[in-house]
Amino acid sequence: MSLSKEFDLSAIAKPKSLSASHLRRQKFIAAIEKQLAAARVGDALPKASSWAWQSEAGEWFLSPRYGRAALELADGMATIKCGDAKGVVQSLQKLKSLAQDGQLDEVLEAAALAIRSRFAKA
Repeated sequence: MSLSKEFDLSAIAKPKSLSASHLRRQKFIAAIEKQLAAARVGDALPKASSWAWQSEAGEWFLSPRYGRAALELADGMATIKCGDAKGVVQSLQKLKSLAQDGQLDEVLEAAALAIRSRFAKA
């Protein structure tokens, strides 16, 4: 039995290092997966979720984060209005898709730079 029949083999080697944007993207996608896993536990999102919350009017909001900092998705806008718990899950899935396509790289880079600037020596 030949392994080439069992697998789709390739001669490409694993890169020694990944780009910073790729690493940020993977970190953000992992955080989204964690939020989605918490949402799948029950029909309603748990109150312990650090990204989603419900207003007094009953509407759901989502504030995606990179580390502990909220992502500024547009100028002065860091919150997504979702309407209901299903909307939160759909928004998380949309964010994941956008991150996988690299469309959030600039937003993630700005957040990473802001975090790093806090560690700069005076």
